[in-house]
Amino acid sequence: MLALTTCAALLLAPAPSPAAGPAMPEVRWEAPPGCPDEAWVRAQIAGLLARAPAGAGQAAQVNLRVEALPSGRWRLDAAISSGAGQGRRSLEGDRCEALAEAAALLTAIAAVPELQQAAPPVQEEAPGTAVPPPGPPAPVEAEGPVGPQAPEIDAGELEPELPGPSATPPPPAETPARAPARRRPAPKATLGLGAGIGAGALPRVTALLRASVGLRGRHWAVALTQSFWLPRDLPAAEDERVGGRMWLAATGLRGCGIVGKGRVEAPLCAGVEVGALRGRGIGDLAASYRATSFWAAATVGPGLHVRVAPRVALTFGADLLVMLTRARFEISGRGQVCCSGAVGASATAGVEVRLP
Repeated sequence: MLALTTCAALLLAPAPSPAAGPAMPEVRWEAPPGCPDEAWVRAQIAGLLARAPAGAGQAAQVNLRVEALPSGRWRLDAAISSGAGQGRRSLEGDRCEALAEAAALLTAIAAVPELQQAAPPVQEEAPGTAVPPPGPPAPVEAEGPVGPQAPEIDAGELEPELPGPSATPPPPAETPARAPARRRPAPKATLGLGAGIGAGALPRVTALLRASVGLRGRHWAVALTQSFWLPRDLPAAEDERVGGRMWLAATGLRGCGIVGKGRVEAPLCAGVEVGALRGRGIGDLAASYRATSFWAAATVGPGLHVRVAPRVALTFGADLLVMLTRARFEISGRGQVCCSGAVGASATAGVEVRLP
């Protein structure tokens, strides 16, 4: 894992005259509501550039984008282009404000690489090792707290190195470095609603509706589901002038293991559903009666979740149904009307809302 550390001396150095400062880089800032806006980030960059050495600076273009992660953390993606080259950086943090401060610092260093000499560069953390900064930092006398400080922020992979003065790092120091402890995100409540088709519970393909409520962590989820297979008219085996109108209502409990993270996830789920299979006679009958039969099935199948907003995802799923009970309905003297086969299947699409 990588860690970004801001040197206090850079932020505490006395500011030179405004006329000596370099030009403001071209900055594009994208962040969800609740994060600092572009004007705030530009003000932080201007404050850092005002402390740059006289005559320093180069043209730079910076694209900064912040998004909320399902775990409750935040991620910053930075694409930087300057006279020294091009680079990309991904950082993660618990607060969007901290990422905004880090983005301002990265932008200032891209515009004025000399600023990097006053602060330790990004260093890699590994159990039992620590990589010291290349060369001693420039001595600066602190006169008092001036300007913002960027806290430590977990960083993603660097591809390639950010523009800055090149130096060959010395061998790893012998002082062990301890990785910071990660907070385990709390489970989130979920609400889901979907629709699809199913077969097997009834002899023919039938439309169905499904709602769910549950809990989910980073790699697991459990949910209580309620399914309703819409009514379907089925003819009797020996006389098509009569038949039955059949429908199914079932409650289920399912658990899922989730593969992947970020915008796309692939859960693999298994569970059980129990309910009532109902029917009533239709057609050329002297009298029509209702009948109800207990129904149960085991389910297993994959899914796909695509996050379209910080707390909203599109869901797709397919299930294999293994019938634990097989109901049978018939009309006296007219033959069997239905019902369940040994196995069946269902496919649904819907939306899931993840509550804070």
